[in-house]
This record gives sequence, structure tokens and C-alpha cells, in this order.
Amino acid sequence: MTTQGFTTQAELEERRTRLLRLHYELRRIGVGVRARRPRNGRWCLRIRHNGWSETVLCAGAEGAYAYVTAHGRLLGTTDEPRYVARLLFWMAERRTR
Repeated sequence: MTTQGFTTQAELEERRTRLLRLHYELRRIGVGVRARRPRNGRWCLRIRHNGWSETVLCAGAEGAYAYVTAHGRLLGTTDEPRYVARLLFWMAERRTR
């Protein structure tokens, strides 16, 4: 459960788990990726490929989560990490946001 401006510890842990699933899929296809926990406590993935980088976050609440970029682009639901990993690889190859 969240209130405006406040995220529970359980929700942060769920987002981290879902980001680590995407991290595994990106590593599997050979994309350079690093998981980070910034000072605000929200985990993110930093993808680097051919001099291009993108930051991916897990957003949502109450069981409905999605992968989004730091620029606000919706990549897909957390139920499809392989599709999102391939999409990020495609974006990195073409240096497209």
C-alpha cells in the first residue's frame, strides 16, 4: 500500500526483485547492465552498449508493475522480461530513446 510520496519497504523489495529478473535476461543476451540502489532507495538498472546508456526503473503499485525508462517511456509489464530485454537491446543497437 502506498500513499502519496511514500513507498513501503515491501513494495521496494518487489520492484527490486522484478528489476533483477530483467537484469538476468539482459545479461543472458549479452548486454552490459548494472543494478544500482540510489540514495532514494529505488533500484534501477543502467544499461550500456556501444557508448549508449539508458536507465530502467520498475514502476507501479499493488501488484501491477511495469518497466519504464528514466525518460518516461513505458517498455512493458514485468510479466514479460524477455520481451523488454530484447526491446532494450534493439534500442541500444540503434541508439534510440
